[in-house]
Amino acid sequence: MMRRLFSMRRVAACRKEGSALILALLTIVVLGVLVASMGFEARIQAQYARYVRHRNFAVRYALSGIEIAKLLMARVGGASAGGGISDEEDRWHVVSERLKLGQSVIGLVEPIGDGYVILDIEPEPGRININMLTRDQWETILGNAGIPEEYFDAIIDPILDWLDEDDTSNPEGAETDDYYSLLEPPYEAKNGPFDTVRELLLVKGFSEPILTGGVFDPVTVQGDTSAKKSNVKFSRFSETNDIVIAGIESMLTTYGDGKVNIQSAPYDVLRTLPGVDDILARAIMEERDMVDENGDPDPFTSAQDLFSRVDGLESAIADRITVNSKFYRITATGRSGNVEHQVWCIAYADGTDLRFLRWVEEP
Repeated sequence: MMRRLFSMRRVAACRKEGSALILALLTIVVLGVLVASMGFEARIQAQYARYVRHRNFAVRYALSGIEIAKLLMARVGGASAGGGISDEEDRWHVVSERLKLGQSVIGLVEPIGDGYVILDIEPEPGRININMLTRDQWETILGNAGIPEEYFDAIIDPILDWLDEDDTSNPEGAETDDYYSLLEPPYEAKNGPFDTVRELLLVKGFSEPILTGGVFDPVTVQGDTSAKKSNVKFSRFSETNDIVIAGIESMLTTYGDGKVNIQSAPYDVLRTLPGVDDILARAIMEERDMVDENGDPDPFTSAQDLFSRVDGLESAIADRITVNSKFYRITATGRSGNVEHQVWCIAYADGTDLRFLRWVEEP
């Protein structure tokens, strides 16, 4: 009897010890999970803190880039380097001289702190003012982008209707009463100049691919917005029968007097000038990048200088070009760690003063 009682007590003790062991193991597991969770959360918070730190620095670096641009543009307006610094010692001399000559400054890298800023300053008249384009000029732009000629009127007529002050539609155009008021949601034709290039997307027939490149959609051009195709990134090669077009947004602006700055205009913009084909466009670009016998930049000084240095140009372009600019597109990209922040703006240079007309910050 005593032996049996002792055995029962021993079993009970073992069960109690087993329960305690299981409880201890569970406690260890729970504590392990809590510690791991706290460690994971700490890592996430540390990563977020690093991101916020890098982002704050990237923003500051981008804004510093704008300050550098202001300094350079002041030089263009006549401000001196100061301090008795010679041109050879002036780190900004070459860059400011390019801007004085009407040329672009692209990819200027300036180290700041643990990061850097990349700065672009481009004369905005290197693009074409859409508020001053004629029908013929629009046809040239659309043709260079690869849009079939049979759709020109369906694209151009609505643009001209959007710009003009009357409410009478062109043959393939659109005004408030016959088109825009019937949309969902409805809106009115502006009957005035465009404020931004992307305002074109409000105009009947325009779509994202026409602006940024992609597959051309004839259905959208006819004004049927219910059948838009998804945007496809631009490629000059397509395995389908789709018409792939180049975007025209990079060629356009809403600033300036409509004259094209031949010092900075890219190939596609030069090709819109009367009589300028592929060979002449490349000849202009090559000649404006020449240097003189001292190794200094030797861009065009006037329209007459252009005609004397590039053969085969039509006299009609004389009134369409310039070598100067007061409007500039400034893009400053700050980078800290793996984080970038970009600021771009349109600025008007008036002597040593720089007035900002448009300001956009992009993450």
